[in-house]
Amino acid sequence: MLGDFIYSEEMDNSSYASDASAKVEKNAKRLIRAAVIFAALILIWIFAISPCMVPVKVRVNDIAGLDRLEALAFAGIGSRTPFVAVNAGEAELRLAGHHLVDSVKIVKHFPDRLSIFLEPRKAVAVTFARVNGRTQPVYIDRHGVAFWIGAGAPRGAANAAADLAESSLPVISGVFEASQQIWPGMRLSAAFLPLFSRMGAIGDEDPYIWRTISEIGIAGKQNDLYDLVLYPFHHPIRLRMGSEITRESISYALLMFDVCRQFGNGVPEEIDVRSGIGVYNIKEARFGE
Repeated sequence: MLGDFIYSEEMDNSSYASDASAKVEKNAKRLIRAAVIFAALILIWIFAISPCMVPVKVRVNDIAGLDRLEALAFAGIGSRTPFVAVNAGEAELRLAGHHLVDSVKIVKHFPDRLSIFLEPRKAVAVTFARVNGRTQPVYIDRHGVAFWIGAGAPRGAANAAADLAESSLPVISGVFEASQQIWPGMRLSAAFLPLFSRMGAIGDEDPYIWRTISEIGIAGKQNDLYDLVLYPFHHPIRLRMGSEITRESISYALLMFDVCRQFGNGVPEEIDVRSGIGVYNIKEARFGE
């Protein structure tokens, strides 16, 4: 009996320990399930519910002529627009259509932030045209877009480089017809687009070179073919070039100009460098001159 009693007590203790362990395990599973459900609810709130309820917080890098409120209105983003309601691709297309915007990038940051990066158009040349009954400056970028009409064109970033670029803009004539309608954002004829692209590249390489040229005239337009006539500052001589100008070809024409100025037996009327070799015509001095 003693043996049976001892055996029975051991069985009772083992059964009690097993029940206690099962209860602990069961409670632990309940706690884990509750934690998982709580975490899932938090994630649902952050990524699903909160963005639908909280207005999007937008950061915009303003550009001259287009402030934050105007940019948001143009993009179709209101002050109470929820984060999930913002279509970044569509907003980019809207802003890219603004005449002052060269490029745009929109980045969404979960759960409620939006960043809009705007790159302003930069003028590579200025022309003068009759707009609204007055002769006004028209600023043109490297893509051939007339993006600003009138004085005070925005310069983009306010720094020394921008000031230099603005003061060194070449004046170009012959771009518009006399009766042609002009408006901000209009794109010039396809024949001129390569020209303004090259002018932008030349200005990037050496913005000081335009300070030696008072005007660039477009001449001999026929079937999208044309010459360029450059007029150096403080001298009536003409530098005739092809439309595919480069920094090197302009420098060569200016060198020929300096050489011809030294002639004492006549004044060159024009230097023609279209063939790559400078050809000049001498204006004979008349009696008494």
